[in-house]
Amino acid sequence: MKIFVSQIYIEAGIAFSFSHHFQVWISDQFTSRVKPSKEFIEVYGEDYNIIFRMSAKTKITRPQIKGPSVFKKTKDVEYAIFLPHGGGKDDDTKCHEKALDYLFESIVSILESLGIDATNVVRDSFDLIGQIIANPAMLNARKSI
Repeated sequence: MKIFVSQIYIEAGIAFSFSHHFQVWISDQFTSRVKPSKEFIEVYGEDYNIIFRMSAKTKITRPQIKGPSVFKKTKDVEYAIFLPHGGGKDDDTKCHEKALDYLFESIVSILESLGIDATNVVRDSFDLIGQIIANPAMLNARKSI
């Protein structure tokens, strides 16, 4: 089982500035820290992956989780995670940290609902978030439109 984190933003002008490098790196970090549970394998099979589609909304104060959507052809179990967004620029470290806190909290909740042990993710979350924030490659430079 692999875990993938991607981004898709549906509200015009509302997005977090995490880069594709972030998506690849964080996907690898989650994949290396969890193993499929017996329950997950019984429901979906050993060769299914989990995809988390990160998005943002302005009119929410807590993350919203939608899913799962199951795609048998590609063997994916997919969740959409809508994170609260203030509506302004997200160029401040606190904004990124809060978004990542919400993302990690949501992913841990989903993993646990699937019977997957998320202990390693919880244990390492502070360090992982710190690495993301400290690495400029994890963020896209926002351009004014």
